[in-house]
Amino acid sequence: MKKRPYGFLADDIISHESEVFDYLQELHEYLWAFVRIYIKSASGNLQDYVDIALKEAKYREEEKP
Repeated sequence: MKKRPYGFLADDIISHESEVFDYLQELHEYLWAFVRIYIKSASGNLQDYVDIALKEAKYREEEKP
């Protein structure tokens, strides 16, 4: 997962009352749901788990008959 600079979603950069921010927050929740399918105990910083979950998903897909 690409590293983002600290505060890149700060309120002075993107309004936390905007539709775009709501959409990003919703996508963030979906991404956490995806990660937790493959890493049940994941918590903390999402970027620490996304790449691992993607590799696990790919591995499981390749193992299907």
